Amino acid sequence: MTEAMTLATTREEAVAGMAESLVRQLEISEANTTFAKFREEYEWDNADIAAALQVDRRTIQRYSSGASYPTRRVRNSIADLRELAILLDEIFQDDADALRWLNQTVPAIKGRRPIDLIKRGKLGEVITALTTYHTGAFR
Repeated sequence: MTEAMTLATTREEAVAGMAESLVRQLEISEANTTFAKFREEYEWDNADIAAALQVDRRTIQRYSSGASYPTRRVRNSIADLRELAILLDEIFQDDADALRWLNQTVPAIKGRRPIDLIKRGKLGEVITALTTYHTGAFR
């Protein structure tokens, strides 16, 4: 390998490393924004967020501080949590209405409460129910 090729490879590796670092920073920032939304608007704590993501509450603290980086499964669950927040904002006029929906039984999920499913990590079922509700199927 020539010196020029070695320099080019080193430069490409450096750029790739910086890009990966930026992606991680953005993902952590988005996760923290999502966590903050649920803490502020829905009065969740780290234990609630951890239950939704199926991780330990200390893991949420590590993600928030940047001391740890979520696995692919957890990153997907964080994306689901973010989608849930977006749907709640789109569908309900205020946080009180969203909280009421989260804590009442919902026919689209076999009479279960969305909050119970969320705490068992079943975000997909709740998102599907919300989407169904949003289309008017259960109004």
